[in-house]
Amino acid sequence: MNQIKSNFQILAATVSTLYFGLFAYGAFIFIKEFENVFDSFESELPFQTSLLIGTYRYWGVLGLISAYILFKVSKCKSSKSMSVLTWLGVLSILLVVFAIWGIYSPVLEGSGQAAT
Repeated sequence: MNQIKSNFQILAATVSTLYFGLFAYGAFIFIKEFENVFDSFESELPFQTSLLIGTYRYWGVLGLISAYILFKVSKCKSSKSMSVLTWLGVLSILLVVFAIWGIYSPVLEGSGQAAT
């Protein structure tokens, strides 16, 4: 039973590491494109969009942290490492929600205005 739990922890850590890496890469590619679109608006962006554009370049740190934890889990198989990976998973889901909200808020903000 202990071997199954150990293998599951390594599998979960590997999947988390791949997810964070792909998430950071996707954020860098897509948010960079949206940054160009927002530059063409020539108006002040909402706070959450400005924050998103200002910080997305650093989201790759999540991938590095999870890779380090993957290394630790494969060596010592501690439940504390799995707990940290779980919290990183929750954080990455929150970052996805924040990214969607930040990208679409300028578009949705202007949708309630009457056309002139």
